Amino acid sequence: MSGPSRREAIRRGHAVVIGGSVAGLTAAGALAPHFDQVTLVERDRFPEGPAYRKGIPQSRHLHVFLTGGLEALGRLFPGLEDDLVAAGAVRVRSFEEIGWLNAQGWSERFSTGRHFLSCSRELVDWRLREWLHSLGNLELKQAAEVVELRAGDGGVSGVRLRDETLAADLVVDASGRSSRAHQWLDALGYGRPTQTRIDASVAYASRTYAVPRDFSADWLALYLQPQPPAHCRAGVLAPLEGGRWMATLSGVGEDHYPPTDESGFLGFARSLRSPLLHEAIQDAEPCSPIWGYRRTDNQRWHYERMRRWPERFVVMGDAACAFNPVYGHGMAIATMTALALDRELSRAGEDLRGFARRFQRQVARCNAPAWLIATGEDLRYPTTTGAHASLLTRGTHRYMDRVMRAANRDARANLAFAKVLGLVASPQSLFRPSVVALALARGGRPQGKGDPDE
Repeated sequence: MSGPSRREAIRRGHAVVIGGSVAGLTAAGALAPHFDQVTLVERDRFPEGPAYRKGIPQSRHLHVFLTGGLEALGRLFPGLEDDLVAAGAVRVRSFEEIGWLNAQGWSERFSTGRHFLSCSRELVDWRLREWLHSLGNLELKQAAEVVELRAGDGGVSGVRLRDETLAADLVVDASGRSSRAHQWLDALGYGRPTQTRIDASVAYASRTYAVPRDFSADWLALYLQPQPPAHCRAGVLAPLEGGRWMATLSGVGEDHYPPTDESGFLGFARSLRSPLLHEAIQDAEPCSPIWGYRRTDNQRWHYERMRRWPERFVVMGDAACAFNPVYGHGMAIATMTALALDRELSRAGEDLRGFARRFQRQVARCNAPAWLIATGEDLRYPTTTGAHASLLTRGTHRYMDRVMRAANRDARANLAFAKVLGLVASPQSLFRPSVVALALARGGRPQGKGDPDE
């Protein structure tokens, strides 16, 4: 981190964070070294341990911490990844320990030297809260709701809750998809941002299972992707703490929404392009009901394009840009943006004038790679609304198919692809001459379907 170290950071007055999800929790951790006091305001009450809370219904489904997010987590919260692993989270080596059936066939197993973390969302949130509890300058206000921004001195001077007002030197909105930042800004006279919404009409359903004691396979996780536009169903089986699996089934378009009843769920798993996931769970003991989820649109508020922007107010996380959750970007991008917040505060010095607009543009840059990946894939489906696949997009799809076929067969192409999927490298890196050469040389006809041996 350039500028002052986290221990030597310039201390300012009071920062307020709206929202206690991963974006809000990591933002609070980033702010703590830079402010005398940080207050996090959350509408829910936090559970005592790693338990479900109603404010995050998506937590009942699969969550992974991608490589780029883990690297940012290590900078902001040193040792937290090891703490999560000690609590049961599973490190999965990409793509060495994954049975990966993508649209172009089965990938061979290559060692990329990288991994992601597979665990429940409840575990991540709990350990982040525990870490923040250890800080002496953080206050959690639970069962409290911000109803408006307070204006003053050329910008935002604080927030009003239902029963009190909090003055602040910086306000961070990390309140998720339900954020009212666009309404608050309009009420203060700044106008509303434009919004882009791209929706492929994806739904998914999830259930946890106890891993059978006698189960044996050459993979730690399974990733069975669809093959658009002909095949619109997918499935993931990933390890969780407590000796469990999370099975998540997804489909594009109403005709392919996964059922949430016992026989329908298993029947959907049987209909995937490979039988491996169904074979793994058909005799496994369920540990939960089957939960459905349908709020999967990509939603981006273009705050960075607004003509006027208030001092001392920023928006990040899903409140600024929410991705189709099936691609697993949310926690990683939130943490990477929080690291950027820490870095930019270190560079800012004592005077924060102009900081909010500069950082809001940085938020857009942090979101851009995941947005490009998620919307680019969603534009492969005829059900997608909000945008259409242009001639350039269709050409990019054809090129990316060649890259994926090369990645299935060649260790160098696989590493390049793994870096992009893990948010370590930008999607543009796949257009470097070395990758283009591999795509042309190794990206020929696709492999057969079925088992990994084919």
